[in-house]
Amino acid sequence: MNSRKVEFSIINRKELSPSQPNSVIVVIDTKSEEIFENPTTGHQTRRRPTQVSPPFLIDINLRSSSHDHIRTLLHDRLVGYPWGCLCDILATKVSTEAINLGFGRNGFTLTMTVTVTYQTVFVTSNVEKSLRMVLLGRVKAEELKSLKMDTESCSICLENLSDPKLIHVTRMTCSHVFHNRCLLEWLKRKNTCPLCRTELYD
Repeated sequence: MNSRKVEFSIINRKELSPSQPNSVIVVIDTKSEEIFENPTTGHQTRRRPTQVSPPFLIDINLRSSSHDHIRTLLHDRLVGYPWGCLCDILATKVSTEAINLGFGRNGFTLTMTVTVTYQTVFVTSNVEKSLRMVLLGRVKAEELKSLKMDTESCSICLENLSDPKLIHVTRMTCSHVFHNRCLLEWLKRKNTCPLCRTELYD
């Protein structure tokens, strides 16, 4: 799922003498952000936004504070760029600031930034997480023997951990050991260790 977040901020605003021009500088900064979402809990993990392209600078002199005039000026400078859709909302912001700075009575300078962040949401599958966790915790037969657990039983299926038909076993982060196949089936229904109920992932 993709979305776009637009944030505006004023860097500098200053009234000038009536003989000075009405100068507006807009810096458009484009970023990309990846968001990983757990479908069960709704928990989101965000990666730090990265710069998509160098900042884009627009420098205009206003002859009118009307929305249409400012929109036309912005549109002329953004033709062929992906930010054309910003013209309306940006024109409203610039027009409001121009009036607040005394357009028509004095000159002014206005510098503002527009940060456009393109967000991509990845829904992380619990099956993928479970499989990764099971593979990372995999215990070899020799290690099972050295831990003197080869005669222990899997508390899910109650079969011997070293059963040749169910040879692969996994040690959880809480140190409990189960057959891989049994554990994967369990994790389809629960997000906890079958023995101690420790929560295994978000």
